[in-house]
Amino acid sequence: MMNISLYIVNCASFILENYICMKRFVLLYSLMIAAVLSSFSQSATRRLPSSINHPSLNLYAPYISNDGNGLLFLSDSGEDGALTLNYSYRDSDWSPPMVIPKSINHRITFLRGYGLSADGKRMYYSSAKAPTIGGYDIFTSEIKGNTWGDPQNLLLPINSKSNEACPSFATDGSVIYFMRCDKMDQNNANNCKILRSKKKPNGQWEEPEELPASINTGNSQTPRIMADGETLIFSSNKMASTQGGMDLYQTKYTNGSWSTPVPLNYINTDKDDQYVSVSALGRYLLRDVVNTRKISELVEFIIPTELRPKGMMKVEGMITNTENPSTPAYISVLDLNSNKRIYSGRPASDGSYLLYLMEGSKYEMAVDPEQGNVTYFTKQFDLQTDKIPQREKINITLKKPLPGDELPLDLVQFEQNSSKLSASSEADLKRLVRLAKANPALKFEIQVLLGGYEENTMQASADLTEITIDSLLTQIDDIDSLGQLIKRDTMMTRTTYHNNRTTKQAEAIITYLTAQGINASQLTYFVNAIEAVLPETKKLTIKAVAR
Repeated sequence: MMNISLYIVNCASFILENYICMKRFVLLYSLMIAAVLSSFSQSATRRLPSSINHPSLNLYAPYISNDGNGLLFLSDSGEDGALTLNYSYRDSDWSPPMVIPKSINHRITFLRGYGLSADGKRMYYSSAKAPTIGGYDIFTSEIKGNTWGDPQNLLLPINSKSNEACPSFATDGSVIYFMRCDKMDQNNANNCKILRSKKKPNGQWEEPEELPASINTGNSQTPRIMADGETLIFSSNKMASTQGGMDLYQTKYTNGSWSTPVPLNYINTDKDDQYVSVSALGRYLLRDVVNTRKISELVEFIIPTELRPKGMMKVEGMITNTENPSTPAYISVLDLNSNKRIYSGRPASDGSYLLYLMEGSKYEMAVDPEQGNVTYFTKQFDLQTDKIPQREKINITLKKPLPGDELPLDLVQFEQNSSKLSASSEADLKRLVRLAKANPALKFEIQVLLGGYEENTMQASADLTEITIDSLLTQIDDIDSLGQLIKRDTMMTRTTYHNNRTTKQAEAIITYLTAQGINASQLTYFVNAIEAVLPETKKLTIKAVAR
């Protein structure tokens, strides 16, 4: 019996010791996995797909367009391994690389001095092939289908008697950054400075100006202006801090001045680091990297948060009319946080449009047709969240309004806790005025819908501005003159505080519209208020419905 008991005790001790060991092992294993994942997240990279990276070809100097859909790069795919310029474009996947024609890609082209427009449809490159103003000049060519158009020289004042290359443009094409160098051949440039020029209203370029001495320290090259228009990456071998050869640096343009350049040590090496590119989202930096098989391939590196430029969302589409495919219209974008207009333009001749919005604010995009009897279009974008889409495709049809058509009045707002129209309401209401006057046969119902109705017996918050007093006939217990208990009718009042101002707000809109000349017989209104599920779900929706 004693032997059995001892055996049980020994077994229990063995199980306990192994359980403790197992727990320690699981804990240690978890810590190791966490460390590996942490290390991976800090140095996360992603290589471009096999449609771009070829297992037996070396790829160099990528330049990706702001919209992330156009890509230029060099590969040693030419005869006897000669470096050849390639172009690829993607809708969902990257297309097989297309060799740039010899009219552009020839032996007196500065091999790495190219760039792309924001939409990837126009290429800029540097060449000494005549006609030139000086040594190497910047040229441009536009792709149509699979064909690149004849090169065009950018001429004075961008090009000069010296050598120009590596152009980089603001998203709307209104500003160009480039380098001007004393010496340049097919492979190298030296004694370079970075310059910037702005486009005049007539389409001509202003005289370029040099960036400050903190950037131009003797040999600054390859400027890359980010899509946010304020973050600049460039290379230099004349800075105080260097890891060897050309290193990459970053500076920001804020309040009229450039910040002190900081080295991009997360990407710099002891070799030349120059030719990199970043798409409009601003999350990854693209460059060439030699892999374990000694092949140079194109790889994206996560940009550290503290260095990340502001992301840009591309908005594009077609503006058409049911009666006229190329309806003349104006496009504008209002920054709702600053109340400043940040974009004004027109669609292209085929009705297409393209614009970029920077993360960190709210915007309203408006499309106003030249014809007053045609509907307009408005849409709001909130880019204040952590994740913003890279692209929004919005096709817009402008047409004569029909009964049942809804017109959002998102910019119509009221002063806090009141039914008084705010100044920001005017833009949307003027659009409606124009449309109603041009369509006198239609009526327009103004709808003011409150989601988030609240009430209380006390004025518990500043939002409860409205008061409802109800009279109630009720019976109370009383004693008559004989001392007997009786029921007696009496009137009582009940006061309710609430936030349903929809009727007053609808009437304020009607008052404004009639003051602007709309016939009162064209206008009616409808209001509704629904109780809030949660206080934070309160929302006021305003629109006009054609009747």
